[in-house]
Amino acid sequence: MSNTDPILRILLVEDDEDDYLITRDLLSDASPVATQLNWRDSFDAGIQALQSLQVDVALIDLRLGPDSGLDLIQQARDRGITTPFILLTGQGDDELDTRAVELGATDYLTKGDIDSHTLIRSIRYAIDRAVATESLANSEAHYRLLYENNPAPMCLVNPESGDIQSMNRAAQNLYGYSERELINRSWASLQKQTQSPSVSLEGLILRDGSSLEHHQSRDGRDLFIEVLSESIVINHNNMILRMLTDMTAQIASNRKLRLFQRCIESSSNGIVVCDAQQPDLPIVYVNPTFERVTGYTKEEALGHNCRFLQSEENDSDNKQALSEIREALKNGRDVSAVLRNHRKDGTPFWNDLYLSPIRNDKNQITHFVGIQNDISERKSVESELAYNTSHDVLTRLPNRALLEDRLIQASQFAHRYGRLVGLLFIDLDGFKLINDSLGHRVGDQVLIEVARRLKAMVRSGDTVARMSGDEFVLVLPDLAHANDIIMIVEKAISELSMPYRLTEQNLHLTASIGISLTDGSIENPMELIQQADLAMFSAKQQGRNTYQWFSEELNTSANYRVKLRNELQDAIEDDSLTVYYQPVIDSRTGRARSVEALVRWEHPSRGLISPGDFIPLAEDTGQIIALGKQVLNKACRDMVKLHAAGFRECSVAVNVSPIQVRKDDFIRTVQEALASSGLPPEALELEVVESAILNDTDQVIKTLHELRELGVRLAIDDFGTGFSSLSYIKLMPANKIKIDRSFIKDVIQNRSDAAITQGVISMAHHLGLEVVAEGVETEAHAAFLRKHQCDLLQGFVFARPMPFEDIKNYMNTHGACATTRNETETTNRKTLLLLDDEENILRALTRVFRRDGYRILSTTSISEAFELLAGNEVQVIISDQRMPEMSGTEFFSQVKAIHPETVRIVLSGYTDLKSVTDAINEGAIYKFLTKPWDDQQIREQIQKAFHYHAAMQS
Repeated sequence: MSNTDPILRILLVEDDEDDYLITRDLLSDASPVATQLNWRDSFDAGIQALQSLQVDVALIDLRLGPDSGLDLIQQARDRGITTPFILLTGQGDDELDTRAVELGATDYLTKGDIDSHTLIRSIRYAIDRAVATESLANSEAHYRLLYENNPAPMCLVNPESGDIQSMNRAAQNLYGYSERELINRSWASLQKQTQSPSVSLEGLILRDGSSLEHHQSRDGRDLFIEVLSESIVINHNNMILRMLTDMTAQIASNRKLRLFQRCIESSSNGIVVCDAQQPDLPIVYVNPTFERVTGYTKEEALGHNCRFLQSEENDSDNKQALSEIREALKNGRDVSAVLRNHRKDGTPFWNDLYLSPIRNDKNQITHFVGIQNDISERKSVESELAYNTSHDVLTRLPNRALLEDRLIQASQFAHRYGRLVGLLFIDLDGFKLINDSLGHRVGDQVLIEVARRLKAMVRSGDTVARMSGDEFVLVLPDLAHANDIIMIVEKAISELSMPYRLTEQNLHLTASIGISLTDGSIENPMELIQQADLAMFSAKQQGRNTYQWFSEELNTSANYRVKLRNELQDAIEDDSLTVYYQPVIDSRTGRARSVEALVRWEHPSRGLISPGDFIPLAEDTGQIIALGKQVLNKACRDMVKLHAAGFRECSVAVNVSPIQVRKDDFIRTVQEALASSGLPPEALELEVVESAILNDTDQVIKTLHELRELGVRLAIDDFGTGFSSLSYIKLMPANKIKIDRSFIKDVIQNRSDAAITQGVISMAHHLGLEVVAEGVETEAHAAFLRKHQCDLLQGFVFARPMPFEDIKNYMNTHGACATTRNETETTNRKTLLLLDDEENILRALTRVFRRDGYRILSTTSISEAFELLAGNEVQVIISDQRMPEMSGTEFFSQVKAIHPETVRIVLSGYTDLKSVTDAINEGAIYKFLTKPWDDQQIREQIQKAFHYHAAMQS
């Protein structure tokens, strides 16, 4: 309780009620503050009240019936109760007084001698003394805690004897001594007794009044300790408090730093250190060599970023190097780069710079150190030599020597990767007149400007070279199509014909250009220059300001493409392109389940132009965007009409170019086509080739997923012909795979095509995708694909692409009813295929086996045999060995791969033991029978063959 409390809370433990009333009245008469008196009349009640009530003082009667008030005080102290006690008794007793004080009672009062003022004074004294005692104890505990647990090493030393009185835990840990080992140990025993090595105080910062002493730990380690002493008084005793700081590590670091500094300052390389934790990486140190090389003093460099060594007008020289340095600084890694810097006086120098990060103990980058090496002299020599041997002095373009090297490299690349190299030979029209009339100085300025214009219009990998005089050469490597050159040529003619502003007048020039082309197979690539030179001469003869191809065929082709491009644009703008439809058949029902929209161009004078001619052209010129949008809109509108005619389950597939898919607004184009036509999204299928995701993969995949979310279905078109990859199939959210027609063409007789087709079908089904086979041209193809579970079939055997009105009629006859195929009879009967190029042999064999009830198929052609196998369930095959197209064993090797379940028998009068043995060993043939045959024996062999087939299938 504090002196300002409004209520004085008092507990009275007294067994006599009269004494309670007297005490109450005394308090009421004399207390300057309000009092709250709680009375308990027994020992137990008193203990309970002390534990439960909040009181400021307790008045305890000595006699509590059979119990003693002294025992109550003793028990309260044992329980940790710190309330101040005053003992009350009926008579005075010095011995009792002493006992009460020993137990912790603050005062001892005799009941008969107490008046109100004495009681209040005793209570106030008891309370004040308790508060002071508690404060003192808390203070001592607080300072003891600060001393013992302080992380800074400290110790107390007797100033007279020099003995250590105590050490806190941090000091004990520093020296390695326990508290017991420090008894009677002097301060001098901690100091190193032998001659101490000289210690440089350079770089050390000591506190005022402190000293550096050489100490030794318990295990003999050297310790350099900063000692700060302070005189203090503890319990009336003079003491010295020594605060200790371990400087050992700092001194060792300083020694290393001084060594490193001397090394750095004597280095022949310029060294600069930047602060990585400050904005803009300011310089914090440079060595004398840096000052000598750059001309800047240390004071001028400190605090600045190193970019002050660069010159803005020459940033192009450093663009790549600076990009690499910024990337390395960003990623915190080493980097080496050559920069063109400038000294203080403005002179340039080439700086071979090595930059490295410096990390602290937490692996954080704190600084960057740069090591400079002035390589200006070496660079100058190298540059001069390289320049003189490979460049034209006037225009700074590659000369003939460098041109030849790049042309050879371009040809080798083209030959290796199936690309093309184009070469333009450019000659200025009318340059000689300018040179002769206005002088060579003006002529040189014209040539410099021509070089600048040519360099500005080509790709980074192209080469612009000056041959001689006013002749220039452009090498265009890595071309996909020959006609890619046309755009460059037309741009060159346009750029070079722009006015030249020289000598305060506009000069006008044109250029004649010759074009040559190679696929890289040319033996001497420099012949391209000669060819292009001849073509340029032809352009001059054509009236100048034009271009000519070296090859008349290419020239004709280029003219055709230019004309075709213009006419295609007219057809798009006139909306004269038409859409044909080819049905896609369900292999199980024979119904036309969907149709594919195919664009057709009926040219007014050339007739029907193949899509293979104008679709690639449209993709090259960008016309495919408008063309594809027209086809999509027409297909959606026509499909709505087909739904209205009753074929609501039919969907339409539309091919889309990779160029369309990569357009940002393609999703909106599809949405608008669906909205304007009213076609449900699930009735539209977009066919995309795998190569669509080769570029901008993330964006294309995102677009395809958005299309799926719209409800539009997706198919992978021409599967197997491009960059077929399981990773692409996994990425593309497709519903369907379309096997390219190139695999279907020979699927019934080419085991590679058959294996690929079966593999694609199996893989697609495991991925939950439907499979469409394109180019199904015969019933044998269809039968083979049905047999191997291909879902959908498309090809001429069912229908050719047709206009919309014709597809409506087709759907009326084929869209609603399924073709019936009674296969039960054929699949349940034993079927024997006979193959021999002699008709009489086939007739004889047929007569022999007919009596056994077999279903017999026969042919003299291996091609027809493959068709029969594709369309029928054949168990046993008999083939002649000597067939015109291939031998019987070769035929059976193919059959084994495509129809492994068949039993294959060779029947021949000619025996090639090695080929037959190899075929038997490889499992291609079951038996080899000879001509002429015994009818009964051959019948028995065939019966065994059918039994063998049945056993294999069970």
